[in-house]
Amino acid sequence: MGESKQSASTEASKSHRVKAFGPSTSGSLWCLHCERTYDEMSYAESDDLLDGEPMQMCPYADCNGDAVVDAWDWSKLRELHPEYPEKPVPNTHYPLYSKR
Repeated sequence: MGESKQSASTEASKSHRVKAFGPSTSGSLWCLHCERTYDEMSYAESDDLLDGEPMQMCPYADCNGDAVVDAWDWSKLRELHPEYPEKPVPNTHYPLYSKR
């Protein structure tokens, strides 16, 4: 998979995740790869194609997470971590598992 990312998009009509799963309940997504959050309509487009369209990736340049299957609704992560804020802070690390 190519590492190149184009500028982030915020168009709901183009979001593959929204098309596949519907809108999130929180408005924010959490990336399984980098464990950071972003607005659900934001994503980066990869130079790699899937069904003739650019793949949608986590919008953070240093992450290679997929913005469809690796993106969790923030409200689902909060079910596991009620101590996390209702509205996540962008570019903040929210680990899935506690460091022991």
